[in-house]
Amino acid sequence: MISTKMEILVVDDEPKQRRGLAAMVRSLRPDYKVHEAKNGKEALELAENRSLDIVFTDIQMPIVNGIDFLKALNHKGNSVPKVVFVSVFHEFGYAQQALRLGAKDYLVKPVITEQLEPIISDLEQQLRRESTLQLETKSLNEQLAHTKPVYMEHLLYKWMTEELQAAERNEVRKHFTYSGSGTVVILESKSDDRTADELEWRSILKRAVVQALTPLAEAMVVAPEHEKEQLYAVAVWRQGVSSEEGLAQLRRALHQVENVYNRSISAGIGKEFACIETDIRACCQSARLALQYLYYFPEGMWLSDSELQNLLSNAASPLVATKDTDILEKAVTESQLELAMSSLISLLDQMAASYPSPFRLKCSATQLLLTCLKRVELVIDDDQYRILVNRIDQEIIAAQSFRDTQQTAAGLLADMIKQMKKDKSSRSEMIMQKCREFVEANLHEDLGLELIAQRFFYNPSYFSILFKNNFGLSFTDFLVKTRMQKARSLLLQTELKIVDVAKQVGYKDIKYFNKVFKKMFLYSPEEFRRMFSS
Repeated sequence: MISTKMEILVVDDEPKQRRGLAAMVRSLRPDYKVHEAKNGKEALELAENRSLDIVFTDIQMPIVNGIDFLKALNHKGNSVPKVVFVSVFHEFGYAQQALRLGAKDYLVKPVITEQLEPIISDLEQQLRRESTLQLETKSLNEQLAHTKPVYMEHLLYKWMTEELQAAERNEVRKHFTYSGSGTVVILESKSDDRTADELEWRSILKRAVVQALTPLAEAMVVAPEHEKEQLYAVAVWRQGVSSEEGLAQLRRALHQVENVYNRSISAGIGKEFACIETDIRACCQSARLALQYLYYFPEGMWLSDSELQNLLSNAASPLVATKDTDILEKAVTESQLELAMSSLISLLDQMAASYPSPFRLKCSATQLLLTCLKRVELVIDDDQYRILVNRIDQEIIAAQSFRDTQQTAAGLLADMIKQMKKDKSSRSEMIMQKCREFVEANLHEDLGLELIAQRFFYNPSYFSILFKNNFGLSFTDFLVKTRMQKARSLLLQTELKIVDVAKQVGYKDIKYFNKVFKKMFLYSPEEFRRMFSS
């Protein structure tokens, strides 16, 4: 740990240079203890007996030069001081070699105060940061002393899944010294019984894995606290034991546990690596991917990386056609529940045939349902529409398997059609209002009774009667009146040409537009604008 009064060593075989630099350091830091040595050998002896913080050393010196001195310091291990080279030799090769060996800086003689001050200040900051980190690490180690097993499990899990810091790697090597061919197996066990003692079950499962693997492999098992349903097992096979033999033994042992405790255990088996220590992350990642793809298979299945790769390479290309989605959407708009359900299940089966990632398939299922919902948006109550959107987003993503996804999607589709029927039959006034808003927003389009009736899922004859009952006008008269009112506003409030006004209210024939406008307002559009615009 750094003290307030540091110890600094100046090493140089030239007395004048050595004393001059030492005096300069003393003038900048009068409270510091400054030592001198005339070569690397003396410097090493001082380093053995003193707790040095910073060393300024020449390169070319008799007996032991500066480079060899730094190499010897590095071999000491802990508490290596910060070393700065000071030399007339300023070639890049020296600086590069020095920095590669851990030197913190490189100065060219003669050194002046303006160069030295910022270097000392920077090294002081480094030492204080390191001292603070050491104190924090010591405090943390003391706090974790009584929870060492939990800490080690966390560290081993991190070793399998993340890039470790140097200190973490060293800590892992103390507890996991195995080397050789091996793999990672991720076990997953789910229970519908929420009253079951999951902690006890994980302990039983962990013990069973260790007992099954120990005769055949160097093994460890990690139960991540944040992954309640999973265990990570690392197996490094003993001499003469094959991966197939070891995994078969593990599966037999866990099958017995399944029978005794009435629990289903699934497993993702990682790629076999010749050096598990160096390839642990890639091995774990492949096991995770295999476990993820068990989404497509029943509980209790085991899937290895090699089986998964074979499955993906032989998977069918997606064959979902536009006509198939059109059939689904049409069935929904026409409230044909059975056809809609069978179409949805068929579409999901087609998507699953290419084995996309589970997340991607869930997104596709979500998009199918949201598209159907959008088609019937105008006849569903706004609050119910928002509820259905949220349910689709949440329930599809939460599905645990492909079968669960299909069942969830089918249930949501049924609720959508049920809600549409309910709102359509009991809320005709709301639907007519939405119809009016749609017409007013789309006057520039080629609108007609049949098109609007179809959009709002009504028979044209019934829709015509319903519309007149609500607005006191036939649909055609309402459309003409609304268009003329819009045209009148545009003539009075804008400077659009008459032909552009006609287009904006749905008339391509300017003569016919003039005729209809004059019939309603007694003046042609041009006369009306001239007489009434301010």
